[in-house]
Order: sequence, then C-alpha cells, then structure tokens
Amino acid sequence: YINNISTIMTDEIEIENKNVDQEEVIEEVLDIVSMLPKSVQQRVEKLKQWNDEREDILEEYMKDRVLLEKKYGDRFKMLYDFRRDVIAGEMDDAIAEEYKKLKEDEIDDDVVENDDDVVDNDDEIENDDKNDSNLKGIPEFWICAMNNFNILSEHLTERDNLCLLHLKDVSCHDFDDGTGFELRFSFDEKKNPFFSNQVLVKRYEVPNLLLDEEPILKHVEGCTIEWKSDDMCLTQQQVVKKQRSVSGQNAGQVRTVSKMERCDSFFHFFSPPTMPSVSNMNEEEVNQIEEEFELDFDIAQAFRTHLIPKAVSWFTGEAIDEEIVDYVEETH
Repeated sequence: YINNISTIMTDEIEIENKNVDQEEVIEEVLDIVSMLPKSVQQRVEKLKQWNDEREDILEEYMKDRVLLEKKYGDRFKMLYDFRRDVIAGEMDDAIAEEYKKLKEDEIDDDVVENDDDVVDNDDEIENDDKNDSNLKGIPEFWICAMNNFNILSEHLTERDNLCLLHLKDVSCHDFDDGTGFELRFSFDEKKNPFFSNQVLVKRYEVPNLLLDEEPILKHVEGCTIEWKSDDMCLTQQQVVKKQRSVSGQNAGQVRTVSKMERCDSFFHFFSPPTMPSVSNMNEEEVNQIEEEFELDFDIAQAFRTHLIPKAVSWFTGEAIDEEIVDYVEETH
C-alpha cells in the first residue's frame, strides 16, 4: 500500500543523502532519449503522444465511473438504511404483519387441500410469537458479524465486545469524486458506558481508489474518542507499580506508582499510524511503518468491501462458508 511505501521511502532517503536535484534526474532522462537515433526519437515521441491520449481517455473514464458508482451507491444506501432500521427494531411491526399474512395464506391453502383438517389460524400464529414478544430488532447484530470475520475478530478484546454491544450501525460513504471513503460507526450514546461519541469516523484519501491497481494511500484521518473515564478507556489501562528509592533521605523506601499504559484494543483503529520524517528513519523503521499502514488499510477494506455489503451473511456465518469455497476454488 501507499504505492510500495518502503521503496518510496528508501528512494527518498537515497535522494536526500546524495542531494540529487529532481531537475537533474529529468535532464538525465532527456539525455538518454537524445542519444537515440533520430528516427527512433520520432517513434518514441509518437508513443508519448498516444500515452497522453490514453491519459485523456482515462480521465474521461474516471468521470463516468464516478457517476456510475454514485448512481448504484445511492441504491445500495437505501438497502443499508433499511437494514439499519430492521436491526434497531423500527421495522418489527411491519415485518411481523408481513409474515403473519404469509402464514395465514399458507394455512388457508392447506385447509383448501385438506378439508377434513381444520386448523385454528389465530392460535398457530400467536404461538409462533409467544416466546419472542419482548425482543426488539436483531440484538448483537454487528458484534456477531465482526466476530465471525477473522481479520476483525483477532483484534477484538473481551472489553471491546462489551462496548460493541452498543454499536447500532456501520456504514461507508465514498467521496463524490471517487478519491477516498469514510467509515462511520454509530453507537447508542445513551446506553454506551465507555465513551460519549455518537459516531466514530475514519477517513481514507486514495486517489486511485476506483482503478484496478495497488491503492495509493495519500492520507488517513481518525477521530478522538471521548472516554467517559480512565476506567472506561479501552486503549489504555491503569498499571500499578512499586518503586524503590535508591538515594536521598528516602533511600530503600518503596512507593506505589500508578500510570496509564497502552493495551490491546480494536479502538486503536481510530488513531491511525502517522508518517514520521523520512530522513529520521532507518530501513527497519520503514518496514515497521509499512506493516502498520497495511494492517490499518486491510481492516478498513474488510469493513468497506466485505462486512458492510454482506453484513447479514457474516452475522449468520454463511459468509465464512463462502470464503472457504472461494479459497478452495482459487487453490485448485
């Protein structure tokens, strides 16, 4: 990701160390072309003209692609909004009425086919809903879906899951110009004891998002989580340590010191890695920051291209079987 960040950073470091001017590099390329025979130079120039024409076509394609993405994105959004309402319980009565009508029609058909078997329609329909009359919507929908998706579940802690019980919706909004997307995680701020944010947001700027090539990650932006207290903070935990004074009047005495330390949590996702100064990084640090960005983007893409579009399949576990089938077909 980030257009092969390690290669870019290494090249930049070498350029800085050698103090090579970009204009000198361009002049060097021009010198190479000038060394070619005149007839070959003309052919190269013709190829460059066609390459410019290709860029114009690609620009036109991107404009049409953006409009097409928006057209169908709006249609998908209608379905996702409906899913959100079903999960929240806002469609309970309408769905119950729909299935009640279907059940009545089925029973009526059975009565017509079997005149001797008289069925009490109302009793049978009421018995179906007898044990779940107090349930609203689909409880724990998103937490179940996320835990069934390995790339996400491996980052969830027990305390994270307690917080995710209050997750109401996960959505993705692509930029109008097709150069990035925004993930939005909506929580029940009244019931959530961990933080006061109603929505947690993560934004990605990816200029070539709609092209079939390795994504170039230009910028990542998270958000600040407003933890209700230190005890409710999921990304840090209070650690108590004993320290012994080695000098001064209190030498040999032991005191207790408490401080907040980083701990494992999915919610670090909303504090993305930052790009340090290239000149201050060695190769090992370059590789580490590359891995951090790759993992961060992998998680984002897991939400954008897998979990959000097929959330119900991840909730039921059917998506797991689909992933296995796809893997088997790819490897055989």
